[in-house]
Amino acid sequence: MQNFKKNLGFNLALIVLVAVFLGGCVMAYLAYAGAAASTLALEGSVRSESLLLRGHAFGPGEEPVALTDENVKKAEADVVELAAHRELLRAAIAGNPELAIKGKASANSAELSALLRESVDGWRKLAADQGIKLSPNEPTSFGFHRYIHNQGTSPKRDFQKVDQQRLIIDFLVRQLAESRQPGSPLLVESVDREPVETFVLIPEGKPGAGTYGPDSEASRNEVDEFTPSRTLARTGQVETLSFRVRFVAHTPTMRTFVNKIRNSGRPLAITAIDVAVASKETEKLLASPVSFVAGSATTPAPGPLSFFAEETPVAGAAKPAAVEDKRVPVVMRKLSSFVVQVDYLSIAEEKPPVSAEGEPKK
Repeated sequence: MQNFKKNLGFNLALIVLVAVFLGGCVMAYLAYAGAAASTLALEGSVRSESLLLRGHAFGPGEEPVALTDENVKKAEADVVELAAHRELLRAAIAGNPELAIKGKASANSAELSALLRESVDGWRKLAADQGIKLSPNEPTSFGFHRYIHNQGTSPKRDFQKVDQQRLIIDFLVRQLAESRQPGSPLLVESVDREPVETFVLIPEGKPGAGTYGPDSEASRNEVDEFTPSRTLARTGQVETLSFRVRFVAHTPTMRTFVNKIRNSGRPLAITAIDVAVASKETEKLLASPVSFVAGSATTPAPGPLSFFAEETPVAGAAKPAAVEDKRVPVVMRKLSSFVVQVDYLSIAEEKPPVSAEGEPKK
């Protein structure tokens, strides 16, 4: 210790030199390690560049596509073409904006409840005026059973969307009434809807975020509500409202109803049609089956075959007696039970990208 104190300056200088030497060794090692990593990254970039320039074959026997200026321009043109095609698809799905069915944005719970009851009464009156029968056990509530048969209840959320459903059902009911053939029976069993207001969006940060899940309000299924098993909805692209019209009629009524929907110009798509023979009870309720006349008996029975297109009548031969005009029923027209499922399509609203602070970017 005495020697260290005697040569304090020299010893301190020696310690500093040793520390500098060790620090230099550490820096040299880090620089070498960094250089090795940079060398590996550079070699990887060179390999990737060579692969891009050499080209990639997307299928066996196909010519490789290289990252050349010409191919880059073609790719950019494809992107522009795809964007234009996407806009055409969006326009085809959305349909004519003037024919879109939109709910009332200012509707509240009390106003919407009054509108629902008024509409249901109007549809029932329309059926009575036109001789259309409703379900005999319990008159259909056209998709709003939970609010019509439970006094004091009303939708608690999604007022505009529920009002939109009301307007779409009004359109479907009137199209079905107009599709009825003159003198043909028609029984409306029910008009069912997808109960969108009984499902709540799961908030962010929870399992299943961004999807809809049932709440306590939807614990019981109403008679005129259903969950569609087939739908054209695509998350983030196409939104749908599903409806199901159940009725008993003859086939021409169903065919006219389907054609009216298809040719209406509105963004409606028929996703399913189920057909069954009407029950005996339903036939008795409406009427006895009506005969379908497939042809008449005015055509004479075929005579013996001839090798000539025309035969020369024999002189003095008696003319054949006129055949009495009788219409003979060939096929009995039967009532059928139809279930037509319809989707109302709309384009999903594009949400602006969210910044790091959680606010939409402008």
